[in-house]
Amino acid sequence: MLTRCLGSIVALMVFTLVLVDLANEARAEDVVYQHAAVATDHPLASEAGVEILKKGGNVVDAGAAVGFALSVLRPASSGLGGGGFMVIWNAQEQCCVTLDYRERAPLRATAEMFVVGHVSNVPEKDGHVGNVPHASVRGPLAAAVPGHVAGLCYAVERYGRLPIAEVIAPAIRMARDGVPADAQYVKTLQSAVKTWSKWPPEFRAKFAMFHQSYLHGGQEIKVGDKVTSPQLPALEQIAACGESGFYAGPVAAALVDVSRQAGGLFSASDFCDMQPVQRKPLKLSYHGYDVLTMPPVSSGGIAMLTTLQILEELDTRAEVTPFHRLAPDSPEAVHRLTEAFKHSFADRAEFLGDTDFVDVPVARLLSREHARELASRIDLKQTRPTNTYGRFAPVNDSGTTHFSVIDHHGSAVACTETINTEYGSWIVEPKFGILLNNEMDDFAAVPGQPNAFGLIQSAANAVAPRKKPLSSMTPTIVVKDGKAVFALGASGGPRIITATTQVLLNLIHHQQSPSAAVQAPRLHHQWLPDVLDLEPRLYRELHDPLTAFGHKTQQLSASAVTQAVSRMPDGLRAASDSRKGGRPAGW
Repeated sequence: MLTRCLGSIVALMVFTLVLVDLANEARAEDVVYQHAAVATDHPLASEAGVEILKKGGNVVDAGAAVGFALSVLRPASSGLGGGGFMVIWNAQEQCCVTLDYRERAPLRATAEMFVVGHVSNVPEKDGHVGNVPHASVRGPLAAAVPGHVAGLCYAVERYGRLPIAEVIAPAIRMARDGVPADAQYVKTLQSAVKTWSKWPPEFRAKFAMFHQSYLHGGQEIKVGDKVTSPQLPALEQIAACGESGFYAGPVAAALVDVSRQAGGLFSASDFCDMQPVQRKPLKLSYHGYDVLTMPPVSSGGIAMLTTLQILEELDTRAEVTPFHRLAPDSPEAVHRLTEAFKHSFADRAEFLGDTDFVDVPVARLLSREHARELASRIDLKQTRPTNTYGRFAPVNDSGTTHFSVIDHHGSAVACTETINTEYGSWIVEPKFGILLNNEMDDFAAVPGQPNAFGLIQSAANAVAPRKKPLSSMTPTIVVKDGKAVFALGASGGPRIITATTQVLLNLIHHQQSPSAAVQAPRLHHQWLPDVLDLEPRLYRELHDPLTAFGHKTQQLSASAVTQAVSRMPDGLRAASDSRKGGRPAGW
């Protein structure tokens, strides 16, 4: 009897997973818009972007409005205390601009600040010392100087049409009037409360303001309950004064003061000197399209373009079927893509860092000769030992959000923003409600020791004053005949790179709609640990054949979340990933 019951339960679970897979893959047919389309991981953020477009703003204004709105709607993922990267394609001027407003280390930071003698101990592999997080993960030392406000204000001032007060108005309205908590908000809140409850009382006391504000003082929040944002006073300062409303005056002074009182490193000079950096985009001509993406200190662009070139080089082998002719979920396609990812991630870990501080061989890493050499190491019949790929393991950033905007002129924005892990450092400035990032853990915080995610990194990503930590964020715009046809990206740590690449391949090779491309099941391999992660349907269908290739497979427990928009002859389309409850909007 028990055996039959267990069998029935297992059968029901499998049937449920199949239904979920089918629902995700068939979710929401594409709506075709004529003026503009916006894809974000929250419905109200998408609508905020469309609101600004209808008021006469362009794609940059809309993108900035979305970024500020998400600071209210997705506080576990992004916010005024974080940073990001933005890629802009201006179809009228035929130019691409990339803005780097990644957080950077304070002026008083040192390479040894997280080593024994500066903190209580070297972190264990899960980023904890005993039963509390390491200093690079939670607390005042974990916070880098925020770049979010500087980046969005710079983008609006230089490339937008509307005043910053009008662009930020939707975020202020949401922060003041409140918005219904959705399932994703409640999920991240419950996760943080659970973590909080496990810490000893003396450690919890250090984060009392975070518990009171962002955890609602322990009050139970259900889906549909209205929640406001403690960041309202800061948003109003920015609306009134622009960038200086954050980096000078009472807000900056309050952030320096809370850092000092808690034992952090912020100084007034850190805020006076914070400016976004305009960088030259990376570009690859791929199957008739121009792929434009972020250069370092983002690692995602190089890793993605390297992967694409390796696939092209593998296609030149006489005995292989070209990659674009393989079914995307065939064992052969998955093995080939996995091997390309492993080489790209090995390069990423060993060579990449902040190019303002270290010499990154960008030209060589993106050269056709390098891709050809990496492709020559790939065995199409089996995987190889990990030491044949590289030496260092990559970094993670998971408290992240992405959004994409496109208009009928062929202009577009792809933007990824973050506070690093969920809810960042858990340090909150009480007067203005700003939650600070924990981006310092994206550095090689303790040389030779793993960070919060059990990952070891090279000296190229060591801590230094004013330096920016390596990132996986991969905002990308694809252009054809002078107009943007796709804008895409993802959130979810190193899974950002693999997810963005797979959505791009679905759009270009398999000519899928944004909805189909975004909802398709995905894989992830970052070289180390040497495990091939597969979403449920892929795991069920491909576990055995991929094991025959020599891969160690496991079911992917947490996938990246992608957002994509497209421009086709009949109009504009947008897709928001159901994995985080997003929904697109358009006009």
